[in-house]
Amino acid sequence: MNRRTRIGRSRAVRLVWLLVGLSAFGAAAATAQPSPSFTGNPISGRRIFVDRGCVRCHSIWGNGGTLGPDFALVGAGRSLQQLAGLFWNHTPRMIDMVRDEGLPWPQFSEEELADIISYIYYVKLFDEPGDPEAGERWFRQKRCAECHSLGGVGARSGPALDSYALYVAPIMLAAGMWNSGPAMRAAQSARDVPIPTFVGRELTDIQAYIRRASDLREREILLLAPPDPNVGRQLFVSKGCVRCHGPTGSGTEFGPDLREATQRLHVSEIAGRLWNHSFHMAETMRDLDVGFPEFRGAEMADLISYLYYLRFYESEGDLVAGERVFNVKACSNCHPDEGASAVGPALSESEAILSPFGLATAMWNHAPAMYDLIEVEWWPRFEGEEMRDLSVYLRSLSARR
Repeated sequence: MNRRTRIGRSRAVRLVWLLVGLSAFGAAAATAQPSPSFTGNPISGRRIFVDRGCVRCHSIWGNGGTLGPDFALVGAGRSLQQLAGLFWNHTPRMIDMVRDEGLPWPQFSEEELADIISYIYYVKLFDEPGDPEAGERWFRQKRCAECHSLGGVGARSGPALDSYALYVAPIMLAAGMWNSGPAMRAAQSARDVPIPTFVGRELTDIQAYIRRASDLREREILLLAPPDPNVGRQLFVSKGCVRCHGPTGSGTEFGPDLREATQRLHVSEIAGRLWNHSFHMAETMRDLDVGFPEFRGAEMADLISYLYYLRFYESEGDLVAGERVFNVKACSNCHPDEGASAVGPALSESEAILSPFGLATAMWNHAPAMYDLIEVEWWPRFEGEEMRDLSVYLRSLSARR
């Protein structure tokens, strides 16, 4: 098989995994009552992504156009406001391309934009398949075969790993490792075998190697239902995670801020970090008289999806910094205080500023008119937390009325 064929099949596996997963998410979203903190429907967002022509310029895991960035590579770890700022920064180029193609500028309702941004963020939950060659190397270096058999080769003091070949993603492997963690630590300490840790895509690569090396006869892929961050939030409480990491994952004296620890990571990388810290966590939980949690079925996937989403809906911001952004970016030139002559609408009277999605929607729909009024070199661009701070400041204008 040549390299081009391998890449094509890899992309096909990712696309099938994504479409089947999102279809299941759509069915669940139709019946479940979503938590108000996790809005937007990824399955609707995927439909809008295609129907509004976004796919002509942008791709998901290499499937789609190439004029714009691959959204599967830019979404993870950014908050809603950061993603909105990223879109806004590239708007002049997008306007030029749309007009060169003779196409209308796509308009979105607030709900539609929530769906499409949720889709762009959600797709990163589906990791790119790993490299079995690298996985074999990690499997050997981490001395997995000294306790586990695979394909009939290896020790049998621990459970055989062949059954994990049913899955593409390593989430079930990570859950099995977590549940066996205390016993593994005791056994490895007794044999003076170092506890393995995982960085980057190592866990994903090992999963790919397990799929290749397993002698499991029934090899039909089992696709898990898409992880549900709303269920993950409930597990975060019921499993006792809040005792060390706080009710919002922002950390306490006993555990770190998970928003920072999981920023810009793949789901498999988050799973690896959970494993790396599991033994220290177990000791802390014993000191706090909290039972070590176990995960059944897709519970770990749901919990990790909650951790993955922690950064997305951050709404805290700096009002003073936001006012500075408003002035430095020259927003006040077109949207001055109430009573002054204005090119643009008075923002203190706009309902769009009352929510992050409302602000992002108004800016997107308004972009072509603004583009025609100012020079491209004066186009305001937002970095870091500037969009979040601006959103907080604009909401304060409404409160002053």
